[in-house]
Amino acid sequence: MMNQMRADFYRQTRTLGMYLVLACTLALSILVTVYQQVGGVMVTDRSMTDLMGEIANSQWSVVTGVKALTMSASLLLYIYIALFVIVIGYEFSQKTYKNTLISGISRIQFIGAKYAVLLVDMLVLCAIYYAASILTGLTMGRSLGESWGALLADAAMMTLTIAFFMSVVLSLAIIILVATGSTIIPAIFVVVWPIAVASLAVFAHWSWLKYMDFLTVGQNVSLSIITTNELWPYIGVSLAVLAVTIAGSALIMRQKEL
Repeated sequence: MMNQMRADFYRQTRTLGMYLVLACTLALSILVTVYQQVGGVMVTDRSMTDLMGEIANSQWSVVTGVKALTMSASLLLYIYIALFVIVIGYEFSQKTYKNTLISGISRIQFIGAKYAVLLVDMLVLCAIYYAASILTGLTMGRSLGESWGALLADAAMMTLTIAFFMSVVLSLAIIILVATGSTIIPAIFVVVWPIAVASLAVFAHWSWLKYMDFLTVGQNVSLSIITTNELWPYIGVSLAVLAVTIAGSALIMRQKEL
């Protein structure tokens, strides 16, 4: 499994698409920070709408820019569709993953390694996303808005939560990819899922769907709309989804090869 991950990371350093994903991540961070734009492609409830208005109309500091990036994180998910294709999508569409399985790695280790690579990639990219905003804000002469310790702690927490909950959405895309062998269907799913789930939760008042609205959960946790005590059910659902998608993907691979 570790050898597979090392091979994937090495391959990414030789892939132009990875540098384009990095460039898009940096561009989004800098544009949001410089032009003081808030929001992404999402369905908002009252608390998020009020917070967006508050940030948009305030005097921006470095920490304001960091919070604005979190509200724009839905755009990151769409950028990382390309990351999904690079890490795992291409291998399944071309069926070259079978060459890796011949080396002796189990199917569940293969899928687990792919998910781990995606998660690590997004952690690094999200860290760069927030770091670029901090550096841009400082370059523009903005005040920190809070102490250095609090700012770095906030940025680290936002990096972890946004990357993790985005990875849960991509884990669902993995099982769809394995089942269909198409990169187009999971890509459409990644685009539609957050909007569809958030819309049903808000407009149909299906409150239980809030546990499946992973991207909004990540944003709400990062912005302290969801408290630590309220977080555990969301983490439980997310871990259960990860277990089902990774194990389910391995089982589907086995059945398709029989």
